[in-house]
Amino acid sequence: MKISKKLLIITGLIAVSGAILWWGLKDDEPKDKYITTVVKRGDIIQSVDAVGEVFSRNLVAVGAQVSGQIKELYVKVGDRVKAGDKIAQIDSIKQQNTLDQQLAALEILEAKLNSAKISVDIALKQYEREQNLAKQNATSQESLENAKDTYSLKLASLKEIEAQIKQTGIEINTARTNLGYTDIRAPFDGVVVSVPVEVGQTINANQTTPTLVNIADLSKMEIRLQVSEGDIPNIKVGNKVEYSILSNNTKKFTAYISSIDPGLTTLSDGKYSTSNSNSSSTSSSSAVYYYAKVNVDNSDEILRIGMTTENKIIIAENKDVLYLPTMAIKSGKDGKFVYIKNGDKIEQRAITTGITNGINTQILSGLSENEEVIYFHLNSASMQNMMNGSKRPMMRL
Repeated sequence: MKISKKLLIITGLIAVSGAILWWGLKDDEPKDKYITTVVKRGDIIQSVDAVGEVFSRNLVAVGAQVSGQIKELYVKVGDRVKAGDKIAQIDSIKQQNTLDQQLAALEILEAKLNSAKISVDIALKQYEREQNLAKQNATSQESLENAKDTYSLKLASLKEIEAQIKQTGIEINTARTNLGYTDIRAPFDGVVVSVPVEVGQTINANQTTPTLVNIADLSKMEIRLQVSEGDIPNIKVGNKVEYSILSNNTKKFTAYISSIDPGLTTLSDGKYSTSNSNSSSTSSSSAVYYYAKVNVDNSDEILRIGMTTENKIIIAENKDVLYLPTMAIKSGKDGKFVYIKNGDKIEQRAITTGITNGINTQILSGLSENEEVIYFHLNSASMQNMMNGSKRPMMRL
């Protein structure tokens, strides 16, 4: 289990206090006691710890777009499928009947179309004959008008049948599509991660789109790190992340921040309320976190959906630099400083600092390697109180 920085600091305080008390008890007369440390050289890593959850980057709920009874399920949880593999079969009798009816209607319309074409040809010939007779004054104007009207009606009837055939063709395509919807197939290569339905169950696609199976690509995963609002300004896309899983937290994996959500986690999860009452109560009653997302390759399938990861986000890393325990560094109105013990005298020296990991802090200027710095100071009065069993020793520095 990971030990927090705060716990390490508290443990250090207890250890230092114990050492000072033991030291003081060795002397008959209590004196000011100092614990010192030296400026060391090494690596400083500034990081942020965050808890993460594993998601599949491509998880799809495969649903049904038609209503009916589930006749067959061809997969179970854990099965690997390829794109196009058959997943389930919904009773297709209704869709098949609809298609058959439309095909039959098309045959009838095509027969009507042939008959209408013949009628148009006959009417056209009759009209043309009446026109020729009219030129010879061998027919009446009424006969000519009747022939023209008959031809126009037959032609209109033909166009109506052609429109009906076009509409029926559309309905046939729709019927074929609906029939195809009863044959459920995998949209991509993946693993079946859930099957929330059973054979014989009737689904209603008119109300909601029922999910038959969930398929995920487990070779590409996403870790969503919950970063506090105090730390999120320091996190950038591209930051290195060292993560481990709970089942084996000694093995570290490396990845990089791929994206950072602009809104808090409840907004990303679709649970955020814009009402003043809800949003204000949420902000006052709970901490605010943001998702920093990490894309990881999972070809070996070590990661599983829903796993918890322990993550260290590397904000800055400086190698071969001077550093001191953070507790030895003081702050004043003029900036950071430390106390140096020079014989019996105590000197205050201004310093400039760099990054910190909470326990140690980088020293940019003001100190040299191996220089001795006061880490902890207990004056004689405080020492006497501790020796006499006082519960509130007076410590300074």
